[in-house]
Order: sequence, then structure tokens, then C-alpha cells
Amino acid sequence: MADQELCYLTATEALKRFRAKKLSPVELMQAVIARAEQVQGKLKPFTYTHYEEALDLARKAESKYAKGGKTGALEGLPIAIKDESYIKGKPTSFGSLITKDTIPDTTSTNNARILKAGGIVHGRTATPEFSCATTPTRVSGV
Repeated sequence: MADQELCYLTATEALKRFRAKKLSPVELMQAVIARAEQVQGKLKPFTYTHYEEALDLARKAESKYAKGGKTGALEGLPIAIKDESYIKGKPTSFGSLITKDTIPDTTSTNNARILKAGGIVHGRTATPEFSCATTPTRVSGV
């Protein structure tokens, strides 16, 4: 399967392939990162990326699947989180230059649940300034 095709697998299908050892979380993460890098210059979908950490976490998830260990409901899946909610220790901008590079000391509940379930955050997606629906943002350039 081509890398771009991997990017469009459903979460259910990816997890099924992880469990059957027909796809590795690392392979999927590499495909997602490659695609993200291809479109970043033109579309600017990400305000922050965490690719190296995401690959490390994908390797750990791969190990869990290889050993047949307990896995979370989202174990090994690449997850992009909107740049409007907190992840402890990770920069957040809320789409504004005023709050660009804010480093929260807590993780918002929804993100904590995603992380606890094994989801791997590889990037933060751009949001309009302060999440106002039609406001352009100078942080991402769109």
C-alpha cells in the first residue's frame, strides 16, 4: 500500500492491521509525517509538529503490538490536535501571536483521554485566532 493510501485508512482499519501485524504504527506514522511535510508549505495545516517524539512513541506502540501486550483503544494512531487546547509541556498558540508559544502546565481533559488511550500527537493543527470561526490567523499564515 502506498504511503498516501495509508494516510486515509480509518482508525478502525489501522488498529485492525496493527493487531494482525500487517501494519506497524511506525510505518503509519512515517507515512503521515511524510504527507504532512508535503502539504505544510502550501496549506500550512500545522502550527507545531512533534515528529521525533511521535516516532519514538510509535516504536513503543509497535513493541506493545509485537509482544501481544495490553494496548489502548487508540494505541499507535497518529493524532493531530487543534492548537486551541492544552497539552502539558507543548506549545499552544490559540492561533494568536499574543499567546504564541504558551507552554501549559496541564493537559486538557479531552487531550488527556486521547493520550491515555495511546493516541500519538504528531502535530498541532492551525486554528483561527482564539478559535473565532472566520478570523484569519497570522500564526499559520492562513
